[in-house]
Amino acid sequence: MNGLTEAHFERTSMKIAYGWLVLAVFSLVFAGIFALLVALARTPVIEEMLPLGRDYIYVALVGHVVLAVVIWFLAFEGFLWVFSTTVLIKRKVFCPALGWVSVCLSGAGMALVVISAVFGLGNAELANYVPVLLTPVFHVGLILFAAGIVLNLVNTAATLLAGRWDGFMPVITFGMAASGIAVLVALACFALSGWFQYSTGKIFLDFERLFWGGGHILQFANTMAMIAVWLYLSRLVFKKEPLAPIVSKALYVLFLIFIIPSPVIYFLHDTSTQAYKESFTWLMQWGIGPSTTVFMLAAAGTIVSGRRPWADPGFSSLVLSISIFLMGGFIGIGIGGVNTIIPAHYHCVIGAVTIAFMGLFYEILPAFGKTVWSSRLATIQPYLYSLGIVLFAVGLFYAGTHGVARKTYGSEQNLNTTAKFIAMSIMGIGGLVAISGGIAFVLNAMLSLFGKTGKVEVVDPAVVIENR
Repeated sequence: MNGLTEAHFERTSMKIAYGWLVLAVFSLVFAGIFALLVALARTPVIEEMLPLGRDYIYVALVGHVVLAVVIWFLAFEGFLWVFSTTVLIKRKVFCPALGWVSVCLSGAGMALVVISAVFGLGNAELANYVPVLLTPVFHVGLILFAAGIVLNLVNTAATLLAGRWDGFMPVITFGMAASGIAVLVALACFALSGWFQYSTGKIFLDFERLFWGGGHILQFANTMAMIAVWLYLSRLVFKKEPLAPIVSKALYVLFLIFIIPSPVIYFLHDTSTQAYKESFTWLMQWGIGPSTTVFMLAAAGTIVSGRRPWADPGFSSLVLSISIFLMGGFIGIGIGGVNTIIPAHYHCVIGAVTIAFMGLFYEILPAFGKTVWSSRLATIQPYLYSLGIVLFAVGLFYAGTHGVARKTYGSEQNLNTTAKFIAMSIMGIGGLVAISGGIAFVLNAMLSLFGKTGKVEVVDPAVVIENR
């Protein structure tokens, strides 16, 4: 590993990237607390011992989903946007002030979301993709967080456009730029959905309709960011990427071909129609699958043909992320009806994204002069978290095949057969194991981020020279 002093980088760019990294890790602290409450509320026997009311469990579910699936992903992607356009290619951030404002806005938004969920300030509305609490505090929190993301993307775009290119752009930079476009399109979809509801005279927003389209596009963005991390981890572990950069970039363009025209759907179908919902479902099914499959097969080929350092969290996270994402795809094929097969599918998919991000976190710390607090814990943690996700998904899948409905808790689950009881018990055990893995990551990450600062190192300086 080649060492470079901090003078080789523009310090402000690194500090802004570091700020997004800290924000992302903090989001997992509270996401884990809410996840524990939700998992216990669905676990047989334990559910009856909880002192919390049924209504608060739904509040906890909203807090968990928003923090773990929206804020954690977008905050870590916020880090990747800054890192890939400044630190990685040795550029100064376009506007440092705008960079700090974006971090602070998103941080304030996250704080309001946490406060509203902790104190149960509003009733839960379990809309798909972005569930909400019906209180202005929560709504303002989401708006502030989104505003910070938008400003970060504006600054990222300006950073890319302001500097000269000598004929190439690293794949991770290209991929994250494409994911940024996807996020902006998702926000445009949210705005269009809200506008069309308002223009038809609705007094209250239908949050299911509001977040359905843009929520699907956000899954594109998360998948594209995960793949960028796969490619980067492959380079760090194997000193090469699974695909030629021009092929990787072409596959990212294929994602965008499905993403960019998606707002047109709002002009073709009313958001209250089934055609509107099916259009975005079709986009995600056919837009994510082909490119992701090619990336997955190429990465698997690199793993099989290369060395396999199982104790390296970067390597294990790469393997586990790909495997669990594939598992989620297979489970998705079996979806039929409104049952727990649906959350089994998406917990695998979002779990795969989380595992990839966690693995990169360990590998990227040297760029900020940090070392992992416990290398042993870092070695074990990806396996622990992944085992939990697999058990959780298997339990939910098995329960779904026996008719257990999704989004039900306590006695509402109607666990009236041995099969249902066993399935949800497996789910509960898996949830606790996954949460243990999450706690292990948060503990290690916090102690690493706020530990002593040493010599700054570039984890992969060759990427700037060779990745053409």
